Amino acid sequence: MTTTPTGAASAPMGRARAITGATAGHAIEFFDFTVFGFLAVHIGHNFFPSGDPTAELLSSFAVFGLAFFARPLGGLIFGPLADRIGRKQVLVLVLSLMSGCSLLIGLLPTYESWGIAAPVILVFLRLLQGFSAGGEYSSGSAFLLEFAGPGRRAFGVSWLTFGTTVGLTAGLLTVTGVTAVLSEDDMAEWGWRIPFLMAAPLAAIALYIRAKIEDTPEFQALARTEQISAAPVREVVKRKRGLALIVGIGAMHATCFYAVFTYMPTYIGTVNSYGATFALISTLVSAAVTMIVLPVLATVSDRVGRRPVLIAGALGFAALVFPVFGGITVGNPALAMASQVALGVLTATYLSASAAAMPELFPASVRSTGVAVGFNIPAAVFGGGAPFVATYLIDLTGWTVAPAMYLLGTALIGLVAALFLRSGDIHGDEIVEGQRLGRV
Repeated sequence: MTTTPTGAASAPMGRARAITGATAGHAIEFFDFTVFGFLAVHIGHNFFPSGDPTAELLSSFAVFGLAFFARPLGGLIFGPLADRIGRKQVLVLVLSLMSGCSLLIGLLPTYESWGIAAPVILVFLRLLQGFSAGGEYSSGSAFLLEFAGPGRRAFGVSWLTFGTTVGLTAGLLTVTGVTAVLSEDDMAEWGWRIPFLMAAPLAAIALYIRAKIEDTPEFQALARTEQISAAPVREVVKRKRGLALIVGIGAMHATCFYAVFTYMPTYIGTVNSYGATFALISTLVSAAVTMIVLPVLATVSDRVGRRPVLIAGALGFAALVFPVFGGITVGNPALAMASQVALGVLTATYLSASAAAMPELFPASVRSTGVAVGFNIPAAVFGGGAPFVATYLIDLTGWTVAPAMYLLGTALIGLVAALFLRSGDIHGDEIVEGQRLGRV
């Protein structure tokens, strides 16, 4: 007997509501996660005081990067959980954990008040946030991919990256506004707490939205046909080709995003002395342009395939990263902003295809686990370490363009992975399609 997926969520209106809810929650999750990077200078001064601004900044970026190293562990817990109990349940859980930690960071006394206990607790809270992020991205990418519909999967998953960029933009607007209103001393003493304290009301909104959406038609079909994996990690480990490809693609995906949108405010404002306000505005403009072009480029990827867009994005990034960084260092504010915008467009090109390609490398029964295991490792090693490595390279070489070497290396890794990608590596929504055609 032929059966069809049921529930409002399988209809276009339900699909749009689900994508909107997932994207909004993801935006707030990454507002909480990445605002730490925008306030790295103040956090370093308050929790790692040494009298050396470079050492304080390195310490702050080290804590920022440390959160990424908790992502694989979080992925190992939340990825399989999303493949067992559903994407929606995990998305609600990880958002609660992320926002709760942000609120606690905003309330945490500094080193001056609590001594060594303050940075220890800060590190612990950031590790919990990394643990949460490990489940958010894998579950969110599977959720949006499976709701997107045939022929629109890159467009659908692009809203995950769009949501990440919205979260960054909201963080930038908040930090820019607080910085503009407060004096430099007030910002350094207590103003940096405001973005973290905003976590509670924002989380309440996002949790309400996520509680109202249904799980994906693909996961519901797996449940109905009793095809939920009993051991998703074991199954994923057997898929060595998919894991190798997602590590390569994910290395560039994570590095270019966090370097362009998290490290750049510090690079432009502090390293190149344009000032914090200009740096934040420049990053805001770059994020806005990225949000505009990302869905368009994702639509192109749906039409021509993942491989051509991935290759074009990686080649463009590799070819232009040194000239773009050079443009930032010449001391011309307009050229610096244009250079960051160019990096944003190059990043959007690659991410428009990579965001969909990574979850597509695994079938629905182990999709969240596959992304959690395969992507969180390069996200930790390459993406989380990008600000620290960039700052260290400048300090080591005395060359302000040195971070481009790191980005070039990861772009070449992403290019190699894209060149090895084949159409047979991509998995569709087999269970839902089988039900629609009467085969399941």
